[in-house]
Amino acid sequence: MSDKDPKQHSAEHILTAVFGQLFNGKIIDSRFKGSKVRCDFEVKTELSIEEVVEKAEKRSNMIISENRDVVFEELDYEEAKKLCSLHRLPDNVEKVRIVRIGEGIATPCSGEHVKNTKEIGTLKIRTFNFVSPGVLRLTFNLE
Repeated sequence: MSDKDPKQHSAEHILTAVFGQLFNGKIIDSRFKGSKVRCDFEVKTELSIEEVVEKAEKRSNMIISENRDVVFEELDYEEAKKLCSLHRLPDNVEKVRIVRIGEGIATPCSGEHVKNTKEIGTLKIRTFNFVSPGVLRLTFNLE
């Protein structure tokens, strides 16, 4: 069982998908501590950091507000690779548990999540900066 809050965890998956869709980005690391979540994203964009954060927060909250169902399925590695990035999984994985958040969001995960995005609340990005070229670190919480 995970020590991650299901609301925060689901919001992190949405934010990760948004970074992938809008900025060809991928998550490098995430840390959950109390009411705050820290994420590091590899980002490929010419936009300013403020524009990236604004667009990511706005799009994430739009997805959350759509009251999307959150469902799971187990796929073979090759099938899962067609749906989403598996860059954080070990090489020897044969089956991958996929979290689907409505249409267009599919990510690998074995953790607990909400049943519907209406349970999440509002995602608020609190801090952000580049920790190295092309790597954006941000913290968010839920209101």
